[in-house]
Amino acid sequence: METQIKKTPYEWCLEANVRILNLEEWPLNSWPFGDGQDPNTWEKNYFREKINKEDFLSALSKCKVKPNSQPRKTPDYLEYRMYGLVPYNISPIQQGIQFGHAVVEYAQKIRGHEEDEKRYNKWARFDKTFIILNGGTTNSSPDRLGTLNKYHEDLINAGILTEFFSEPDLGDQLTAVVFLVDERVFNRTLYPDFLPESISWQVKKPSQKMLDELEARNAENYKNWLEKIGGEKNAFLREFLKPLRLA
Repeated sequence: METQIKKTPYEWCLEANVRILNLEEWPLNSWPFGDGQDPNTWEKNYFREKINKEDFLSALSKCKVKPNSQPRKTPDYLEYRMYGLVPYNISPIQQGIQFGHAVVEYAQKIRGHEEDEKRYNKWARFDKTFIILNGGTTNSSPDRLGTLNKYHEDLINAGILTEFFSEPDLGDQLTAVVFLVDERVFNRTLYPDFLPESISWQVKKPSQKMLDELEARNAENYKNWLEKIGGEKNAFLREFLKPLRLA
């Protein structure tokens, strides 16, 4: 007897390239995570419970959908990674230790901030991945500000929630900066870079009307792309992380 393939409803939607417009429409009564009294039940059913294709299509028929559109994840089901920047000129062991100090400080900083705690706890319980990057030099002197210090300033100015650690045994110099990043930043397969549309000039120069229409389409497409990847902060992080390398 042929074994039926089972996937989560999210995985089936991803395969079919179809997006449910309101995930709370996902049917609950026939699935194993409860009867719908828990407001998070529909998320658990949609993102975690594996079902066969027949059951998926039956449930999907009860929802409003958008074809040819990538399904979205809710914040609780995004994959997260803890990124960190450390100086280049300390040992690998020390880089890991300084990173760890900063992660502990991060956990203390977010206490009492519900949404930040939820994201951190999701990462700590399920994802757990560290990404430790080469932050270059560290120097707190305004005249010779280190690259690590500059990166820290850039992250703060962009509104990214960060925490840092300064090592007492190194003259209280900055030795680690950490920040939590979701998959819409680092998964460029599911969330590719924005590519603006262009017009070929091989035949003739485009008219001003064509150029204006192109600019309007690109602006609208960029707005949609920005919404898909989680907004301006994630757009900043995608560019910020591009040139950085592992420590």
